[in-house]
Amino acid sequence: ACMLCHRIQADTDICGDKRVKFKLCVHTYCQLLATGLFPKEDTGQFLVGDTRGIIREAAKKSCFICYKMGATITCCQTGCERTFHLPCAPDGECVTQYF
Repeated sequence: ACMLCHRIQADTDICGDKRVKFKLCVHTYCQLLATGLFPKEDTGQFLVGDTRGIIREAAKKSCFICYKMGATITCCQTGCERTFHLPCAPDGECVTQYF
């Protein structure tokens, strides 16, 4: 299962492909859209320690849509502290954009 959204089966159009590295399993888009996690500019890769840190922080946050822990994405609207899992976003009528 993805360590960010906790889904074994997820729509690859929404979450991307699953990647496993150093015993960390994450969907490409779950990792890319996780608040506070940014790829290194020179390689476009994520540091394993950074991904582990995001997983620890997400374990403290509840998803606004499914109410389960592990939400990694925060609303971009100023003052809104809602968090959610990427695959839950469509159910909560959330719009996700990547620039």
